Amino acid sequence: MKTNAFLTLFLITNLAFAAPSNALTISPYVDVTLDTHWSQESQSIEPMDYKKIAVDNHIKELHLAFIVDSASCAPAWGGLADYSLATTWGKNLTDGMAKEHIDITVAFGGALGNDLSMNCSSKSLEDIFKDTVDNYHAKKLDFDIENGTTNVPKLIESLKNFQKDHQDIKLSFTLPTLPDGLTPSGEDVLRQAVQAGIVFNVNIMAMDYGPAYTEDMAISAIKAGQSLHSFLKKLYPEKNDRDCWQLIEITPMIGVNDSNPEQFTLQNAKTLSVFARQQHLGGLAMWSLNRDKPCSNGWASFNCSGNNLQTHDYEFVHALMGE
Repeated sequence: MKTNAFLTLFLITNLAFAAPSNALTISPYVDVTLDTHWSQESQSIEPMDYKKIAVDNHIKELHLAFIVDSASCAPAWGGLADYSLATTWGKNLTDGMAKEHIDITVAFGGALGNDLSMNCSSKSLEDIFKDTVDNYHAKKLDFDIENGTTNVPKLIESLKNFQKDHQDIKLSFTLPTLPDGLTPSGEDVLRQAVQAGIVFNVNIMAMDYGPAYTEDMAISAIKAGQSLHSFLKKLYPEKNDRDCWQLIEITPMIGVNDSNPEQFTLQNAKTLSVFARQQHLGGLAMWSLNRDKPCSNGWASFNCSGNNLQTHDYEFVHALMGE
């Protein structure tokens, strides 16, 4: 999908300054294995208190990332054996979040480590998903499929069976995208999920497009959303336009991206926020709350956005909120 110069100018000028018109779910990702600390109370390593950060910044939902395999079907946060699901590492955090009515999405997969579907049976995956919901108060499970270690047919089978008994738990697939659409492997994931009868949202990673893509990052994210919408219309010919938009979530990488010189600015966040509200998207996320802090780094960092693109902490999440 291509956008001519006139349409690009129209999107930037009209979306950037329009007032948000409806509620939109904003659910930043956090890497819970970063910024850990020793807790005297529990006498163990604990995640940062994202509950307090969420409350202080009026964040109603968070993506907690990532659960992958630490051995052979041994789920753990960040693939670290000391942060295993068997020990319910991080439960103190999610208990506190639940008490504050902060909705929790637990994210599996990601760019690093082996996906659990590589070594776990379908039944074992179902049990892991159930334990995750029960132990961490998860209202949604997200599956980030991007590094080639996911056994997609096995994952689809396990999710089909899981959803039969847990229809109240939302599911989403997080997939790489280019402005002109999903990769063929991403499209195949969705076809398999539809064929299996799974109810899901699609979250696209609007980031790291590569040197061939040099346009404004908000426009690229919008085009990626439009491309996905067109694909979903083909998958679901019975759904109307608005229904398909509500299946779409978009996750930009705030600040400096891994692919230089790409950078997603505060103005980009505001533009995308207005577009998402106008189209009634299923939600916006961002990678990541850990990075929503100012610094001068000219490269992608784990703990700041870089290039002095913000002046204070958590400015990007508020821009996505439309503030």
